[in-house]
Amino acid sequence: MTPTPADLLAATSVRVLRGAPSPEELAAFTAVLTLRLSPAPDPAPPRPSTAAWSRPDRTRPYTSPRAWHT
Repeated sequence: MTPTPADLLAATSVRVLRGAPSPEELAAFTAVLTLRLSPAPDPAPPRPSTAAWSRPDRTRPYTSPRAWHT
């Protein structure tokens, strides 16, 4: 069975139980819900690693399990 627009509206409605929020507060709440329910953006592609030969100052001179590391 396909839901009707009235069913969808009832399922997605928000009801204020206490207090009297101002229009600005309702707008802020709606904005937060919209951001939370929207799909997450695609993650940025990973940056390429720096080649060891191009940045000798960033490579360790000696990498031994028993070597002192600073």
